[in-house]
Amino acid sequence: MRLHLRRLPGRRLLLVALCLCILAGCRAEEPPASPQTADGATVWVEPGAPAAATPEPASPLESIEENVPAPEPVSAPDAAVPPPQTSSRPLAAIIIDDMGYNRQIGHQLLQIQVHLSFSFLPQAPFTVELAQQAAHMGRDILVHLPMEPKEKKWQLEPGTLLATDSPDQIRKKIEEMLTLVPLTTGASNHMGSRFSEDAARMRVVIAALKTRSLFFVDSFTSPVSQGLVTARRVHLPATRRHLFLDNDQDETAICRQLGLLAALAHHQGQAIGIGHPHQAMLTALSQCGAEALRSAEVAGVNRLLH
Repeated sequence: MRLHLRRLPGRRLLLVALCLCILAGCRAEEPPASPQTADGATVWVEPGAPAAATPEPASPLESIEENVPAPEPVSAPDAAVPPPQTSSRPLAAIIIDDMGYNRQIGHQLLQIQVHLSFSFLPQAPFTVELAQQAAHMGRDILVHLPMEPKEKKWQLEPGTLLATDSPDQIRKKIEEMLTLVPLTTGASNHMGSRFSEDAARMRVVIAALKTRSLFFVDSFTSPVSQGLVTARRVHLPATRRHLFLDNDQDETAICRQLGLLAALAHHQGQAIGIGHPHQAMLTALSQCGAEALRSAEVAGVNRLLH
């Protein structure tokens, strides 16, 4: 169709131009899709679509690892794989050390709904009473074997295992301590940064526990403690601490540590934290324990042995 545009008045010319544009399919240009970034990757978003939410970064494990000493060297045959889980959640255990001196706090900790484990000092005045109550409630009971620390400022418990003790002296002291906590199913070390580094003496300790079919929890007060590696070499069920929960005896700080314990359990499949019988520990477990630990299954320490 030929149009003689020069013969048309101005208004008619404008109308014809508009009709030609419609016939040709003219339309306004849509804005191009714009890139958005999420975790450093470019994501193209359709025009008009809602912006994709940027995922929150994963919690850095450095904050956890600051609380965990470097793992002791263990040869490949001794390295153990965590036992198969019976729950969809990872396992966490909380051991309350130094039980037996504070009767009131001890009784209150035993009433906490969280499944705690308890390690009793043999010579403490309320050890037998509190251990009997713990056994009645089905809690794991450990004897807290006092061992010599490096720092001289600490007051030693009666019967502390010393780095200068002979094998016979070590065996005799352990037998005496085990008779004072008759309901125990395992043992852990109280302090002991000096003693636990002595491989020869730790072999005597582990051998004495094995004759009584007791497991061992290395409190890991030294990064080169020989307790766990020695127990594994003789196939004694054993494990180790990963976090101290109450180096800062403040409820808020302990709640943070409980959260870290749950995060560490997720990271490595299971984790063990150690606390002590004092008011801040009791308050934290009562007020924030269930919430901080909800993503893990808190179990007796015997379920984390390997």
